[in-house]
Amino acid sequence: MSEKTAARGDILRLKIRSPGDYPVTKRARASATAAAQKTMNKFLDAAEEVFAKHGYEGTTIRAITARARVNLGTLKHYWGSKRALFRELFERRFRPLRDEHMRRMRALETGVPAGARVDALEVLRTLIESTFFIGISPDAYGPDMESPTGRKRFRLLYGRALMDPAPQVIAEMSRIFEEPVKLFLALMRRACPELSAAELDWRINCVIGAQVFSQVYSERVGRFYLGEADVSEPVASSWILHFLMNGVNAAPFVDS
Repeated sequence: MSEKTAARGDILRLKIRSPGDYPVTKRARASATAAAQKTMNKFLDAAEEVFAKHGYEGTTIRAITARARVNLGTLKHYWGSKRALFRELFERRFRPLRDEHMRRMRALETGVPAGARVDALEVLRTLIESTFFIGISPDAYGPDMESPTGRKRFRLLYGRALMDPAPQVIAEMSRIFEEPVKLFLALMRRACPELSAAELDWRINCVIGAQVFSQVYSERVGRFYLGEADVSEPVASSWILHFLMNGVNAAPFVDS
């Protein structure tokens, strides 16, 4: 039996599970056969690559299907809409990262007495190292994180999702990362009590900017000093943290 025939049979079986309803339920997708799962994964992988290059508005279903070499009806059968497809893509990719952020920040929070000042460096570690260390601890992020190609694809997706202006992307990223963002901001306030909320906000945005650039434009690292900048993830994250700390820990600005 060919792959196309098997996939068509899976679609028919899914339709029987949810007669007349599109899209099929998340539960039905999760219990689909191996052939159907392979088809869905090809579609999700293609969506990840196209979105990382062109953003949400520039990503079309036709471009995804062409990349995946999957029938155009796949979206309707499995997800029903482009928004639903990206919701599942972001959940699959970013939920493990979100959980790692929360794990690190909760451990930091419980280790500091109530009301005490938190070490800003340790707060920044929870953000920077969680993304840089994906390649070192790939198990939590899926088997494709074992390869440089898989890690690069993840980082491009993450960086693009953080800066994409589409309301749909902002809504999905806010939904997934709402809790860790609130905890991160609370910890930063405890780490920098001498700063006004406005000045701290600007510094945090500079931190996020450095994080996004390091993910999306990693191929530009080394453009000035070539191979000397080609270092491991732990070294790169240590350099970035050292640099950021000199800015975060600076005394409040005083207008002369």
